[in-house]
Amino acid sequence: MDEQQRQEIPQEIPRQKTLVFKIMVGFGAVLVICIIAAGIAYVTLSARIETPLSQTSVPERIFVVEKGDNAKTIATRLEQERFIADSFLFEFYAWDENIASSLQAGKYLLSASLSPKGIADKIARGDVARDTIVVTIPEGYGIWTIEAKLREIGLLAKEKRHLANLSIGEFSAQHDFFADAPAEANLDGYLFPDTYEFEREATLDEIVGRMLDNFGRKLDAPLREEIRRQEKSISDIVIMASMIQKEVITPEDMRLVSGLLWKRIAIGMPLQVDATVSYALNKNDLTRADLATDTPYNTYLYKGLPKGPIGNPGKEALLAAIYPTENDYLFYISKPNKETVFSRTLQEHNAAVAKYLR
Repeated sequence: MDEQQRQEIPQEIPRQKTLVFKIMVGFGAVLVICIIAAGIAYVTLSARIETPLSQTSVPERIFVVEKGDNAKTIATRLEQERFIADSFLFEFYAWDENIASSLQAGKYLLSASLSPKGIADKIARGDVARDTIVVTIPEGYGIWTIEAKLREIGLLAKEKRHLANLSIGEFSAQHDFFADAPAEANLDGYLFPDTYEFEREATLDEIVGRMLDNFGRKLDAPLREEIRRQEKSISDIVIMASMIQKEVITPEDMRLVSGLLWKRIAIGMPLQVDATVSYALNKNDLTRADLATDTPYNTYLYKGLPKGPIGNPGKEALLAAIYPTENDYLFYISKPNKETVFSRTLQEHNAAVAKYLR
């Protein structure tokens, strides 16, 4: 080997190293570019996953997830029914968040205003659409009228029992305000009038339970303490409130009538409340013969409070029964326009009757 050959051999090694280095640098550059591209793609995809199909508010519609549906099936139908722009967005999010196995069957209220992420989260939570009915029970309604209203709007469709057949004794263990009420009596007086939202399939017991719970909250501890302080019973207050609710309208008149009626009881004078007779006979236009009908609800024949409540009073009537306004009146009438006219003497009362009711 000559001198020239010996000098050329070491020169091949640096050239090989340089080539390898260049390849590695090139591969690294490609890898960095791929990572950056993947990152950009992921950020873009994440943004799309959180972007709803519609940028404006649109009405909700029912979407049904059947038992056994997987993420792909759900995603495909969501795209077909125009809830999301691309089924892949839903599928990818469900896979990325590991919630694919948590998607639950049921009926869902969805909208194209919800993002694929929002829809997937809702289905994973099982946040199904509630089939509910909202009903308002007016103050003064009795149990028969309440049940008729509930059935009229679609509640109690499968219920064979009737509200009037339920007794206080069936619920007294859960509600301490029944302590002094007759166990055999019906629930009139304690079904608090209010606006309720019930599940369409709610049972009679569930509906009654909600209304009784509401009564318990409205007749809170301070009110119950005041009733005890007056040495009255909750039952007495409810009966008085039910009459007041039927007789007058305004809170001011309610408290005046309350003071008048409690005074009549104190002096041994009959209450003579037409509404109690109307309740017993289930009629509004009473005759003289009706007022002579022998019934424990006839406050013309029997002194003191009637046998039980004659309807379900609201909060103002209950407050009026507890906090009556002291006054000099012993008589009152309701004019055709529902205005109340109070009188101190029988002579004044007869004059008011002649002036406004004849």
